[in-house]
Amino acid sequence: MRIISGKFKSRKIDFPKNKLTRPMTDRTKETLFNIVGSFVFGKHILDLYAGSGSLGLESISRGAISATFVDQAPWAKKIIEKNLESLGVSNQGTILMTDMLPAIKRLEKSGQGFSLIFVDPPFMKGLVKKTLMRLDTSDIVLPFAQVVVGHMWREELPNAELKNLKWVRTKRIGQACLSFFFRLESTNEKTKSYISGEL
Repeated sequence: MRIISGKFKSRKIDFPKNKLTRPMTDRTKETLFNIVGSFVFGKHILDLYAGSGSLGLESISRGAISATFVDQAPWAKKIIEKNLESLGVSNQGTILMTDMLPAIKRLEKSGQGFSLIFVDPPFMKGLVKKTLMRLDTSDIVLPFAQVVVGHMWREELPNAELKNLKWVRTKRIGQACLSFFFRLESTNEKTKSYISGEL
Protein backbone atom coordinates (compact mmCIF):
# COMPACT_ATOMS: atom_id res chain seq x y z
CA MET A 1 0.00 0.00 0.00
CA ARG A 2 1.32 3.44 -0.93
CA ILE A 3 0.62 7.12 -0.40
CA ILE A 4 -1.00 8.35 -3.62
CA SER A 5 -0.08 12.04 -3.69
CA GLY A 6 1.43 14.92 -1.76
CA LYS A 7 4.83 15.25 -0.11
CA PHE A 8 4.98 11.52 0.65
CA LYS A 9 3.82 10.41 -2.78
CA SER A 10 4.71 6.76 -3.57
CA ARG A 11 5.97 6.12 -0.04
CA LYS A 12 5.00 2.67 1.23
CA ILE A 13 2.88 2.29 4.34
CA ASP A 14 2.37 -0.87 6.31
CA PHE A 15 -0.99 -2.62 6.65
CA PRO A 16 -2.11 -5.83 8.40
CA LYS A 17 -1.83 -8.92 6.26
CA ASN A 18 -4.80 -10.70 7.77
CA LYS A 19 -8.57 -11.03 7.36
CA LEU A 20 -9.33 -8.69 10.26
CA THR A 21 -9.32 -5.57 8.12
CA ARG A 22 -10.51 -4.42 4.70
CA PRO A 23 -8.11 -1.75 3.40
CA MET A 24 -9.69 0.76 1.05
CA THR A 25 -8.46 0.03 -2.46
CA ASP A 26 -6.12 2.49 -4.15
CA ARG A 27 -8.78 3.10 -6.80
CA THR A 28 -11.39 4.04 -4.19
CA LYS A 29 -8.94 6.15 -2.20
CA GLU A 30 -7.83 8.01 -5.31
CA THR A 31 -11.47 8.70 -6.23
CA LEU A 32 -12.14 9.94 -2.70
CA PHE A 33 -9.28 12.42 -2.70
CA ASN A 34 -10.00 13.56 -6.25
CA ILE A 35 -13.47 14.57 -5.05
CA VAL A 36 -12.29 16.10 -1.77
CA GLY A 37 -9.56 17.98 -3.63
CA SER A 38 -7.78 20.79 -1.81
CA PHE A 39 -10.36 20.74 1.02
CA VAL A 40 -7.95 18.59 3.03
CA PHE A 41 -5.22 21.24 3.14
CA GLY A 42 -4.82 22.97 6.51
CA LYS A 43 -7.52 20.86 8.19
CA HIS A 44 -7.69 18.70 11.30
CA ILE A 45 -8.72 15.19 10.21
CA LEU A 46 -10.60 12.46 12.06
CA ASP A 47 -10.08 8.93 10.73
CA LEU A 48 -12.70 6.62 12.28
CA TYR A 49 -12.23 2.84 11.93
CA ALA A 50 -8.73 3.78 10.86
CA GLY A 51 -7.17 0.35 10.32
CA SER A 52 -3.70 1.08 8.93
CA GLY A 53 -4.44 4.81 9.02
CA SER A 54 -4.13 5.18 5.25
CA LEU A 55 -6.77 7.92 4.92
CA GLY A 56 -5.35 10.06 7.70
CA LEU A 57 -1.81 9.53 6.42
CA GLU A 58 -2.85 10.45 2.88
CA SER A 59 -4.41 13.61 4.31
CA ILE A 60 -1.22 14.57 6.13
CA SER A 61 0.72 14.00 2.92
CA ARG A 62 -1.66 16.41 1.17
CA GLY A 63 -1.25 19.16 3.74
CA ALA A 64 -3.58 18.39 6.64
CA ILE A 65 -2.43 19.87 9.95
CA SER A 66 -3.13 16.75 11.98
CA ALA A 67 -4.94 13.43 11.98
CA THR A 68 -6.66 11.67 14.85
CA PHE A 69 -6.93 7.92 14.27
CA VAL A 70 -9.61 5.84 16.01
CA ASP A 71 -9.55 2.06 16.03
CA GLN A 72 -10.18 -0.39 18.85
CA ALA A 73 -7.73 -3.04 17.60
CA PRO A 74 -4.27 -3.20 19.26
CA TRP A 75 -2.70 -4.24 15.94
CA ALA A 76 -4.12 -1.11 14.29
CA LYS A 77 -2.50 1.11 16.91
CA LYS A 78 0.88 -0.56 16.34
CA ILE A 79 0.67 -0.24 12.56
CA ILE A 80 -0.43 3.42 12.66
CA GLU A 81 2.39 4.23 15.07
CA LYS A 82 4.84 2.50 12.73
CA ASN A 83 3.51 4.36 9.68
CA LEU A 84 3.60 7.75 11.41
CA GLU A 85 7.17 7.11 12.53
CA SER A 86 8.34 5.90 9.12
CA LEU A 87 6.97 9.09 7.51
CA GLY A 88 8.43 11.27 10.26
CA VAL A 89 5.07 12.76 11.24
CA SER A 90 4.45 11.25 14.67
CA ASN A 91 3.88 14.76 16.02
CA GLN A 92 0.92 15.19 13.63
CA GLY A 93 -0.91 12.03 14.64
CA THR A 94 -2.98 11.05 17.67
CA ILE A 95 -4.21 7.49 18.13
CA LEU A 96 -7.24 6.52 20.22
CA MET A 97 -7.43 2.78 20.72
CA THR A 98 -11.12 2.53 21.49
CA ASP A 99 -14.53 2.09 19.89
CA MET A 100 -16.26 4.84 17.96
CA LEU A 101 -18.76 5.93 20.65
CA PRO A 102 -16.31 6.40 23.55
CA ALA A 103 -13.85 8.04 21.15
CA ILE A 104 -16.39 10.68 20.11
CA LYS A 105 -17.36 11.26 23.74
CA ARG A 106 -13.71 11.74 24.67
CA LEU A 107 -13.12 14.15 21.80
CA GLU A 108 -16.22 16.14 22.79
CA LYS A 109 -15.00 16.46 26.37
CA SER A 110 -11.64 17.73 25.17
CA GLY A 111 -13.35 20.33 22.96
CA GLN A 112 -11.81 19.13 19.73
CA GLY A 113 -13.34 19.75 16.32
CA PHE A 114 -12.69 18.43 12.83
CA SER A 115 -13.29 19.78 9.35
CA LEU A 116 -12.90 16.44 7.56
CA ILE A 117 -14.02 13.10 8.96
CA PHE A 118 -13.56 9.70 7.36
CA VAL A 119 -15.93 6.87 8.27
CA ASP A 120 -14.85 3.54 6.78
CA PRO A 121 -16.20 0.75 9.02
CA PRO A 122 -16.56 -2.97 8.29
CA PHE A 123 -19.27 -3.46 5.68
CA MET A 124 -22.85 -4.46 6.46
CA LYS A 125 -22.51 -4.29 10.27
CA GLY A 126 -24.88 -1.40 10.86
CA LEU A 127 -21.95 0.84 11.78
CA VAL A 128 -22.51 3.40 9.01
CA LYS A 129 -25.92 4.41 10.35
CA LYS A 130 -24.81 4.23 13.97
CA THR A 131 -21.79 6.45 13.31
CA LEU A 132 -23.61 9.02 11.17
CA MET A 133 -26.40 9.35 13.73
CA ARG A 134 -23.84 9.98 16.47
CA LEU A 135 -21.84 12.48 14.41
CA ASP A 136 -25.06 14.28 13.48
CA THR A 137 -25.46 15.45 17.08
CA SER A 138 -21.80 16.03 17.90
CA ASP A 139 -19.94 19.32 18.11
CA ILE A 140 -16.72 17.65 16.99
CA VAL A 141 -18.15 18.08 13.48
CA LEU A 142 -17.38 21.72 12.78
CA PRO A 143 -19.67 23.97 10.72
CA PHE A 144 -19.13 23.32 7.01
CA ALA A 145 -17.20 20.12 7.82
CA GLN A 146 -17.21 17.26 5.37
CA VAL A 147 -17.92 13.64 6.35
CA VAL A 148 -16.92 10.94 3.86
CA VAL A 149 -18.36 7.45 4.32
CA GLY A 150 -17.18 4.22 2.73
CA HIS A 151 -19.89 1.56 2.51
CA MET A 152 -21.35 -1.27 0.45
CA TRP A 153 -23.78 -0.22 -2.27
CA ARG A 154 -26.56 -2.19 -0.53
CA GLU A 155 -26.06 -0.49 2.81
CA GLU A 156 -28.80 1.98 3.71
CA LEU A 157 -27.88 5.52 4.71
CA PRO A 158 -29.97 7.38 7.32
CA ASN A 159 -30.30 10.50 5.15
CA ALA A 160 -33.86 11.34 6.17
CA GLU A 161 -33.05 10.93 9.86
CA LEU A 162 -30.11 13.31 9.89
CA LYS A 163 -30.78 16.86 11.07
CA ASN A 164 -27.40 18.56 10.80
CA LEU A 165 -25.51 16.48 8.29
CA LYS A 166 -26.71 16.89 4.71
CA TRP A 167 -26.15 14.24 2.08
CA VAL A 168 -24.64 15.67 -1.10
CA ARG A 169 -23.63 12.79 -3.34
CA THR A 170 -22.78 9.09 -3.54
CA LYS A 171 -20.16 7.67 -5.90
CA ARG A 172 -20.26 3.95 -6.60
CA ILE A 173 -16.98 2.12 -7.29
CA GLY A 174 -17.59 -1.57 -7.97
CA GLN A 175 -19.40 -3.04 -4.97
CA ALA A 176 -18.35 -0.15 -2.73
CA CYS A 177 -19.62 3.41 -2.47
CA LEU A 178 -18.35 6.72 -1.19
CA SER A 179 -21.01 9.01 0.24
CA PHE A 180 -20.36 12.65 1.05
CA PHE A 181 -22.08 14.63 3.78
CA PHE A 182 -21.65 18.22 4.94
CA ARG A 183 -22.57 20.03 8.09
CA LEU A 184 -23.98 23.28 6.77
CA GLU A 185 -25.47 26.41 8.21
CA SER A 186 -26.92 27.10 4.80
CA THR A 187 -28.66 24.47 2.68
CA ASN A 188 -29.55 26.66 -0.26
CA GLU A 189 -29.11 25.20 -3.71
CA LYS A 190 -26.18 27.42 -4.62
CA THR A 191 -24.21 26.20 -1.61
CA LYS A 192 -25.04 22.55 -2.38
CA SER A 193 -24.01 23.02 -6.01
CA TYR A 194 -20.70 24.59 -5.00
CA ILE A 195 -19.88 21.74 -2.62
CA SER A 196 -20.85 19.02 -5.10
CA GLY A 197 -18.55 20.55 -7.72
CA GLU A 198 -21.25 21.82 -10.03
CA LEU A 199 -20.15 25.45 -9.75
